[in-house]
Amino acid sequence: MRIGLLGAVEAWPDAPGTAVPLPGLRVRGLLARLALDAGRPVGTAALVDDLWGEQPPDAAGNALQALVSRLRRAVGADLVGTEPGGYRLRIAPDAVDALRFDALAADPARLTEALALWRGPALADVRDLPFAAAAADRLDERRAAAVERRAALALGSGGPADLDALTAQLAAAPLRETTAALLARALHATGRQADALAVVDRTAARLADELGIDPGAELAAARMEVLRQAPARPRAAPPAGAPVSSFVGRDDDVRRVRTLLGTHRLVTLTGPGGAGKTRLSREAVDGEPHVRVAELAPLTGPEQLPATLLAAVGGPELQLRASDEAAAAVPDRLVAALTGRDTLLVLDNCEHLVHAAAALVDLLLPRCPALRVLATSREPLGVPGEVLHPVDALRGADAVRLFVDRAAAVRPGFALTPQVEPVVAEICRRLDGQPLPIELAAARIRTLSPAEIAERLADRFRLLTTGPRTAQPRHQTLRAVVDWSWDLLAEPERAVARRLGAFAGGATAATAERVCSGPDVPDVFDALASLVDKSLVVAVPQAEGPTRYRMLETIRVYAVERLDEAGERERAEAAHLAVVLELVEEAEPRLRGPGQLDRLARLRAEAEEIDVALRRTVAAGDSAAAHRLAAAMGWSWMIRGLLEEARRWFEAVHVLDGPAPAAARALVTGYLGISCVGGVESERGTALLADAIAIVDTLPEPRHPLLDLLGPGTDVFSGRGDDAIRRLSHEATDPWLRAFALQVRAVAAENDGRIDDQRRLLRAARALHASTGDRFGLGMAVHSLGELEEVAGDPVAAAAAYDEAIVLAEELGNDDRIDFLSRRAVLHASQGDRAAACATLRRAEDASDGSAPSRWTIAVSRAGIERLTGDVDAARAAVAVASAGLRQLEDEAGLAVAQRKAWVGALRAEIELTAGDPDAAQGPLADAVAAALEARDGPVSGMVAEVAARLLLAHGDAEGAALLLGVAHTQRGALDLGSADVLASLAQVDDVLGPAAAQEAQRRGRELPRDDGLAELERAVAAVGGTYVRRR
Repeated sequence: MRIGLLGAVEAWPDAPGTAVPLPGLRVRGLLARLALDAGRPVGTAALVDDLWGEQPPDAAGNALQALVSRLRRAVGADLVGTEPGGYRLRIAPDAVDALRFDALAADPARLTEALALWRGPALADVRDLPFAAAAADRLDERRAAAVERRAALALGSGGPADLDALTAQLAAAPLRETTAALLARALHATGRQADALAVVDRTAARLADELGIDPGAELAAARMEVLRQAPARPRAAPPAGAPVSSFVGRDDDVRRVRTLLGTHRLVTLTGPGGAGKTRLSREAVDGEPHVRVAELAPLTGPEQLPATLLAAVGGPELQLRASDEAAAAVPDRLVAALTGRDTLLVLDNCEHLVHAAAALVDLLLPRCPALRVLATSREPLGVPGEVLHPVDALRGADAVRLFVDRAAAVRPGFALTPQVEPVVAEICRRLDGQPLPIELAAARIRTLSPAEIAERLADRFRLLTTGPRTAQPRHQTLRAVVDWSWDLLAEPERAVARRLGAFAGGATAATAERVCSGPDVPDVFDALASLVDKSLVVAVPQAEGPTRYRMLETIRVYAVERLDEAGERERAEAAHLAVVLELVEEAEPRLRGPGQLDRLARLRAEAEEIDVALRRTVAAGDSAAAHRLAAAMGWSWMIRGLLEEARRWFEAVHVLDGPAPAAARALVTGYLGISCVGGVESERGTALLADAIAIVDTLPEPRHPLLDLLGPGTDVFSGRGDDAIRRLSHEATDPWLRAFALQVRAVAAENDGRIDDQRRLLRAARALHASTGDRFGLGMAVHSLGELEEVAGDPVAAAAAYDEAIVLAEELGNDDRIDFLSRRAVLHASQGDRAAACATLRRAEDASDGSAPSRWTIAVSRAGIERLTGDVDAARAAVAVASAGLRQLEDEAGLAVAQRKAWVGALRAEIELTAGDPDAAQGPLADAVAAALEARDGPVSGMVAEVAARLLLAHGDAEGAALLLGVAHTQRGALDLGSADVLASLAQVDDVLGPAAAQEAQRRGRELPRDDGLAELERAVAAVGGTYVRRR
């Protein structure tokens, strides 16, 4: 799919041609807004603001979801992805004409190709939407700049400019002086002096009439060139100093900088030391005419700057040790040297002379209209008209490629093997993707293996000390790189920087002020802003929530060293812990109500800080703080599906000696018990739950609602009865607690095959969850109701429930969405829609974290889809993956797998029955029966019995099949009427036995006690092909 924004908003299946119908203004606007950020998520709140502005509809989230659904129907469901808190257009930037235009326009040789993408004014049919006018203006401005740049390049090389394009552009923007000046020069170059003067004079008159101003310097200079009939100036030679090493991973940056230089007169590359600003500046100006480079790094004082610039641009150099008059004359000589000359001046390494460089640039740009400046600096110059291009870290693959390139240069034959690649990737990640540290690390390949380099990065400042001898001293070691920046800081900036080292992943302005304040810092935020300007701290805007301020890991390590030297580490880390405790304890109760998504977003944003606070408290043996942190985080981990992370922290905290708040200890012990029950440590889990319940009995009310649920819930599943959980579901004052008590009762009813009770309890739980605003509980209840609708033979109602549950899980960003999407995919397949099934399963794969449970769920679902849509070979391959994954479920996740073994065995049997090979089905089905007997799970046992009925029918035993269908009914509480195979089995036993006899056999099966029914199932499958005594 390709998206067109350069004109009316359109979508084409592959290339421009027959457009896909896009119904409605806001549907087109939604597509356009997502396409502007193709491949990146856009937050829900931002989309609502952009599409409705200050008048959003009631239930704006639902309205947006409806738009998304309409857009998916138009362009395909898999093109518009759901992300936590927003949506993403799953398309490459190159497939959006506006983004492709930017990429092409960055290359001077492809400007004509770029301009050919335009079909009319940008976003022509959605400009009435709140976001569109400004976005369209930006796009139109870039088009105008490209037209001008193409004309300037043509004129500079002595070729003809596109007079039609310039004329049309000036007609559309008659006050645009740059276009007017270029058109005048182009007409002059073709000998049409009168027309050229008419263009200049007409533009000048309109400027005076409409704006009351005189023409600017560029238009005036063009007029003088026409009057003087000045010939074209020869092209200057490029600066000396060709690079001697490869340039890796900065192609996008080069294009972007070239684009900026085509539309702005002052561009500054900013970034930390070692980011590659100097090299990027050289690559960006390669091939440009009239480039001059001023190297500022060797300068020691601002008084040296003017003469250095004068020498760079080719004017007569002056010695500033002479008279004051001579020194004062240098700026005027610079202006004289640059006047009338198209010049691109590169000012490299401005940070230590930033004020002097800014003053000189501010003087030169207004007086030299043909001058453009590309500066590199660790902080902006702060001159009016400056445009910044931050030089960010190299992306993962590019960083690895740089390491390999530099390593091969010092150790010929070094190559990236599958064993080495993850180690190199880890080195690059820990070095923040910064080119200079990566190159210093690669130089160590002469004496160390990648694994040894990775191990020694804990002491990176001792390790990375082997820069080129010819480099500036500040680029020869990693410590020198950071020292250079640190030494340029004022004392309050140093204080804030070293205290920021207490944060692992960054701070908000508010948390930084809490941790970094002190008598030596008059204003923390001012110091923080200055650190951002000086590239020691990165400001990272968030889609939702406040901006975060983070340090690169190397700078943070350096800051922590300085924090230790100042004797402030203990105080800073204590302040950090206080901030984190306040955050998590304030959020915890709100995770069970309407503020759930907001608090989850805050906890996600602070995940690294919570993690480091837990690590510090556990390492220090601070039992009280560690228990408070883990107890407050427990429910968040649970509803986000972070079960392995939760288990790891609960284990670490549980073993700590020392006093801890009793409620926090009970929660940690209870959470740990819950994580063990149902796994390979079920007995331990039961004992831990008993310990937790004993603590709960000593606590006053009101208590954490989960603590009130522990005892009654344990009674139900340990066979001690359901009196307590019934009372809780009726009498608890907390609606959240009542809802989960109902849900516990529903699970018990499901296991017992009481399907009507299960449905009633789930509906009551759903209503309570909806009233409290708890999306986690609501999603579980709704999905379970969907399963019941599917079993009842109502695929439409089941699909609606699954879709609702998927939306809820995607809003939470938890692992339930993988299960929910997988179940939805199989439902698509059961209705004959293979394309939708595969697309939905791809969504599950995209959401997967690659864990063993996720991989298993997706493999089982794929096997089911392939079987239902007729590809038994593909189904066999998929179920083999699922079967192999059972051991990983035990080893990696510590899960008991009896239920899953039953599913896999039954599915293998179904595949063979579908393939027409009942003999091959008997073994897997016997395995499934054995697992079902171990699991004692009603729905699983019912499903296995239904498959066994098919097996008996394939062997001609219709009476035995009917009996097992009755057993399945009792085990689950109903037959699966949503299964075409079950319906076929019912029809076949009716045909063979006659309806009355079939019903009688099923009745006998239904009336068997549950244990007897399982025993009958075991005997029937074991005796396939032989004889056995059937119950009558």
